[in-house]
Amino acid sequence: MDESELGKFKERLLKEKESLESELKYMESTMERSQSDWSGETSAYDNHPGDLGTDILIRESDFSLARNARDTLTKVNDALKRIDEGTFGYCKVCGRPIERERLEALPYAELCIEDQKAAERSW
Repeated sequence: MDESELGKFKERLLKEKESLESELKYMESTMERSQSDWSGETSAYDNHPGDLGTDILIRESDFSLARNARDTLTKVNDALKRIDEGTFGYCKVCGRPIERERLEALPYAELCIEDQKAAERSW
């Protein structure tokens, strides 16, 4: 992979990092609020139990989305580190180049498609 291609991937990863950090900052600021703040109710006493259940489900969904964003941010940071180390674009298992199409779709991919499939089968 030449320097201009590498630069394009780095630029794309940096934009993704900025977007994820912004998203996480917003999510974490909203998750810090108390239950009454995010449900809009001052008391759970007068609410139907189903309403509270829905609020809890939405809150759990928010936590799951934040966890996914943190995991993706870690992968993006790892990819940026691989660019600096000169190992970006090479499979961490077999050492072969990762397919360009795969990197275009998932620039933080660390495994070639064959090793990714093998890893998924072993889960």
